Amino acid sequence: MTFLLGAGTIGIDVTVSRALACSVAVKANRPRGLTRMFVGRQPEEAPVLAGQVFSLCGFAQSVAARLAVLAAADLAMNDEERLGASAGLLAERIFETLRALILQWPTPLPERFAADAGRHLREALAASLAIISHAKAGRTSRPRLAAAAERLSAAATALGIPGRGDTPLPETACAAILRDVEDDHVFAGRRPDPLTISDDAEVVARLRDEAGYASLPHLSGRIAETGAYARSASAGLPEAPHLARRLRARIGDVRISLTQLTALARTGDFDCASLACSGPTPDAGGYGAVECARGRLYHQIEIGCDGRLAAYRILAPTEWNFHPAGPFVETLLSSPVGADEAAVRSISRLAVLFDPCVAFEINVREAADA
Repeated sequence: MTFLLGAGTIGIDVTVSRALACSVAVKANRPRGLTRMFVGRQPEEAPVLAGQVFSLCGFAQSVAARLAVLAAADLAMNDEERLGASAGLLAERIFETLRALILQWPTPLPERFAADAGRHLREALAASLAIISHAKAGRTSRPRLAAAAERLSAAATALGIPGRGDTPLPETACAAILRDVEDDHVFAGRRPDPLTISDDAEVVARLRDEAGYASLPHLSGRIAETGAYARSASAGLPEAPHLARRLRARIGDVRISLTQLTALARTGDFDCASLACSGPTPDAGGYGAVECARGRLYHQIEIGCDGRLAAYRILAPTEWNFHPAGPFVETLLSSPVGADEAAVRSISRLAVLFDPCVAFEINVREAADA
C-alpha cells in the first residue's frame, strides 16, 4: 500500500510468525543531497527556497529556515513577523493534520461522510492558505486573521473536531475513523519519549557534527518520538486501545491549535517558544526549530567568509518516528497483526497515525517464506 505524500518512500518490511510481527525493517528511500541546493546561496534566499522545495509543511520549512538565518546574524523576528509566523504555523498544522487523517485513512469513509468531508477539507485548505499568504506578505492583521481562523474552525468542526476534549463530534468523518479503531487492541499501549525544546542543544550539536545524523537521529540512549502523540504525552485514557489514543491525540492537537490561533487573533499575544525557537551555533551558524503537524523540525546553517551559505542541514520529524529502532518499530514489533490483508490493514493504520512526510510501502511475509 502506498500513499503519495512527497518525494521518496519509506519501505516497511514485516515478517509475521503465528500472526505476530516478529521482524520489522524500516528503510527510507529519499532523495539525498537535497540540502546541497542551499549551499552557495545568500542566506536570505533560504526561507523562500525551503518553502518551494517541500510539498508538505512548506510554511513550517520556510519559518525554520528564517529562524536559522536570523539566529546566525544574532537577530530575531519583529513583533509583526512573529505574529504572522505563529498564525501561519498553527494554520498549517491544523490543516495538515486534518488532511492526513481524512485522505490517508486506509478504510474508506462511509459514503454519507465522504463527499462532505472533501468539501470541508477544501474549505480548511482555503482558510489555512489565506492565513499563510498574509503571513508571507507581512500583512497579518488581527481582524483578518480572526475571520480566517473562524472559517478554519468551522471547517474543522464540520470534520469532527470538538470544542473541548479529544472525542470527535458525532456523525462526522473523525467519528467514523475513531469507530474504526476504538475496539482495535492489536497494538499494546506505550507512552512516548517526547522530543522537546530541552533536547535542542544536543540535537543541533549532533546534527552539525555527526555525518548522517539527519537520516538516523538519536539522543544519548534514546530514540525520541515527536508529533501530536508525543506532545500530549498520552496523558489520558491509558486503558483505551493504542490506535484510539493516537487518534485522539491528533484530534486534541487540532483543537488546541485552533484555540491558540483564535486567542492569537483576539489578543495578538502568544508564547512562541512552544511553537518555534532558534539560537546561534558555531562557525557563524544558527538553527531554527518548529513544532509542525508531524513533530519537531530543525534547520541548521553555517555562513562562510563570503557571506554565503557554507552548510545547510535539515532534520525532519519522520526520521525520529520511523527510525529503524524508533517508536514505530517498537510499537509494531511483537504485535498480533495477523496475516495477509489483515496485517497490511493493521500496519497501515499505525503508519498513518505516525504520519510520515513521504509515501510508505508495506510488505508482509510469513516467516517460513523469509
